[in-house]
Amino acid sequence: MKVRVTVRFRGREITYPEFALEDLREIAEELADISVIEQPPNMEGRVMSMLLAPNTKKVAKPKPAAPQPESPKKAKAAAKSAEKAAKPEKAAVKEEKKADEPEETVSE
Repeated sequence: MKVRVTVRFRGREITYPEFALEDLREIAEELADISVIEQPPNMEGRVMSMLLAPNTKKVAKPKPAAPQPESPKKAKAAAKSAEKAAKPEKAAVKEEKKADEPEETVSE
């Protein structure tokens, strides 16, 4: 994605274009690690602008990780671990049912 940096002069600011040029150079220096100057600063009426483009050598787009096909062994291991994780839940449900039942008392 390209970026155009512009400075618009108002009133008597037009008599000092070196200030805007200095600002644009500072911006280019700050972004030098990720961009290159495609179009250097130039005046067009009351506007000074420059065009920055991404530096393709230094900025690399991260590649999305492709889903790896699982081997049958890994699929079985994942299924077993899921079953083991579900078993404690079943045991907790059984314990809750036992707690809800009234205790039997023996009277003689």
